[in-house]
Parts: sequence; C-alpha cells; structure tokens
Amino acid sequence: MTLRLRSAALSLALAALTSAAPTLVRAQEAEEPRAASAAPTGPIVTDHYHATFVRLGSDRADGLLFEPNAPGAKSRIAVVFTFPRATFGAPAGPDLATRGYRVLLVTPYTEDESPFDGIAETSAAVRYARSLPGVEKVVVMSHSGGGRMMAFYAALAEKGPAACQGPTMIHPCKTEQTTGIAKADGLVLLDPAPGGFNTASAMDPAYLGVTGKRSRAALDMYAAANGFNAKTGAATYSSAFLKRFYAAQSARNNAAVAEALAKLKAAESGKGSFKGDEPFLVPGAVNGGNGASPYHADLSLLSHTKRPHILVRGDGSQTETILRSVRPTTSAADVKNLDTLCCATLNYSVRHFLENDAIRTTPQFAVTADDIVGIDWRSGMRTTPGSAESITVPSLILTMTCFHFVVPGEIVFDHLAAKDKTYAAVEGATHNFTPCKPQYGNTRKATFDFVDAWLSKPGRF
Repeated sequence: MTLRLRSAALSLALAALTSAAPTLVRAQEAEEPRAASAAPTGPIVTDHYHATFVRLGSDRADGLLFEPNAPGAKSRIAVVFTFPRATFGAPAGPDLATRGYRVLLVTPYTEDESPFDGIAETSAAVRYARSLPGVEKVVVMSHSGGGRMMAFYAALAEKGPAACQGPTMIHPCKTEQTTGIAKADGLVLLDPAPGGFNTASAMDPAYLGVTGKRSRAALDMYAAANGFNAKTGAATYSSAFLKRFYAAQSARNNAAVAEALAKLKAAESGKGSFKGDEPFLVPGAVNGGNGASPYHADLSLLSHTKRPHILVRGDGSQTETILRSVRPTTSAADVKNLDTLCCATLNYSVRHFLENDAIRTTPQFAVTADDIVGIDWRSGMRTTPGSAESITVPSLILTMTCFHFVVPGEIVFDHLAAKDKTYAAVEGATHNFTPCKPQYGNTRKATFDFVDAWLSKPGRF
C-alpha cells in the first residue's frame, strides 16, 4: 500500500474520531513496539477515553491505542483488534475503551492476499499490549472476514505448523511461517465469516465446467421454474432441486480446486505461462456476499441453530433459546451481478485461491436449515471452523441474527477445542451491529455490553 493511501486511511480515522471528540491534540508517532518508547503525547481525547497513534515496529503496521481516561479493574485486560485490510474504523476501539478496556486497533498495510497477511502485525501488537503498564491479559478480536484471520492467528499461536499442515490440507503452510507468533489469552469473534465455505457455496453450478458459460438451466437458482421469484428476490426451492444443485456445486468446486493445483504444479515446474504462479479465473464464483447461494433467496436455509444458545436483545435482556436468523433476502441484488467480472467472478491468482479459499466438498455437500454438511473444514488453510479445532483459550463467538452467519457461527463454536467457550447472538443486529428494524433497539450497545460482561466475568481472565 502506498504512503498516500496509508495517510488517507489515518486521516479518515482521525476525522471520524474527532467528530465525536471534544478535543484533538496532535498525535505523535512511536518508533518501537514497547510501551516505554511508544507513549506519545497529545492523544485524541473524549470524555471517556483517549486514543493515540502508535507504530508497531514496522512500516507495514500502525495502530490506534484506545485507553480509558480513568483506568480501573478492566484496564488490566487489553484487546487487540485486527482486520486484514487497512482500517481504523472498527467500533471495538471506542466502545470497549468507554467500558474500561485498553484496545489496540491494528491496521496492517496488506491486501489480504495471503492467510498470513496481518499475522505478524497482530503478533507485534500482542507483544506491545503486554508491555503496557498494568496489562495482565491480552485478548484478540476481529469481525466478519477478519474472523477467519483471527481464528487462524489464534490457532497458529497455539499449535504452530500443526494448525495449517496435515494430510488433508490442500495447500499446507510452510513451517517457518508459523514461528514466533505471540499467544493470546482469549479470543472474541464478532459475526465471523466461515472462510472457504463462502467460495464453495458460491460456485454457481449453472455454469458449464470451471470456465464455461452459464447455460445449465436446470441448475439455475434464479429461474422461476426452479422456485425463484424475480420480483421479490425470494425463493422456495424443492428438496429435489437443492439436491441437484448442491451435488453439481460440489463437483464444480472440486474441479476448480483440481485445476488450480494442476496450474500451480505447472508454474512451479517451469511449464506455466509465469514463474511460480498463474492467473486464475472462475466465473460465477466469489468469496463474498454476491454468490449464487440458495440461502440468499430461500430463508428456510441457514435459518436456525440446532441447540439453544444465548439470545441478547437490544434492551440488554437475555434468554436461552434456539437462535433464528431474521435476515432479509439478498438475491434481487445478486441477480444484477450475474456474469460480471467485478462482483460474481473469482479473479485472482492460483496461489491466492489455494491459500485463502480452496476447500474440499463431498457429493453429500448441502446447506440445510441448521447445518452445512459434506465439507472438509480441515482441507483449507483458512477456514474458521478448521482453525477452531486448534484453539483452547477462552473464546466468544457473537453473531448477529439479521445476517446469515447464525448457523455457521454455531459450527465454529462446535469445532472450538476450548473448554471455556460461549456462543450468543444479538437479536435483530445487522452484520455491522446496527438494528435492521427499529423494534430491535440499540443493538450496537447490546453487542458491546455483552462483550464487556464476557470479558469481565470473574475467573475468566
């Protein structure tokens, strides 16, 4: 990332913070990731906290350190929040600092092209946080796509190369990539993405082969004949259609993995068009929200958890119940993206795909009302459930019910090796913590009140 973009990211962050801050004093940079030398004067000051720009010992990473103005018992816990692309806008900083915690928002200047983007930067931040006077415990946290990164981080910190190697791994990591990673004392994932499943579930089977045209009408989830309503963007798919769809989707996904492995082998042996890597394009596939996934249209899919968990309401009350998604359909917008390069095409390199998104599915692959079956979570290097199997520190998975991660969140929870683990959802919260309807109340406050209560539970940290 260029210096101009880095400066722009910081300027936007400072502008956002100062819009709510009564006083702004010039922030100075710290040169080393040590509390003594990285304690610049002139922080951003609000009534509840101050925030200071710090350098984390590298020109690849900077941070904003949020600290309560009146440190108390909670300030012995530091939270390191990293997102795999440059951003200072995460609400975890101001919201948790207001509640008494030290929070370090880490901004790695990477493009999220490798599972290891953000890992070294987070490790430096964990060490820096531990050096702050009075800090006794460090908890790592992230949100959305950062969830798969932070789960991968926590797994690497605990298990080293075992977290990303093994006979089932499509593209195993190198041992030297996993050394020297600072271990955290706990993990919080806010509405975490499941990782490689996003791409596998977006491999539109209406396309012929890996790179062919979209010509298979019997597998078109946007066809009225198959249960789709173009006016509403909603669908009611038959079990027979879904069975055909998922079997074909699994076959196309595995074919893409096989083609990518073959292209990588050719590139590494000098038989490809380029040295060491190759371009890789798969139309009708994308790791994101625009893929041809039936659960975007048919809300009976990924609709509820298998077991009761904690439901957090906007007024702060809680109950143990089956968690249910209250999300709207999104397929009306998805239809507009069909056949576009920007939004419905996997378009990057072979290595990028194999390291970040590749995952193996079986002929039994399917998305049901309360599960995702027929998928090898340990075949991809960066899948959140796969990483969870290596995590033993106290862990919180907190999802938002006005989104489609309620069921994937339970799957991550079930895969966690931690004995102290919690799964909860905020009723009516969107993926970005706001209420999807006024009736759900202040869902952002409810989110961070719950995180606060979890972090401060006596005996946990």
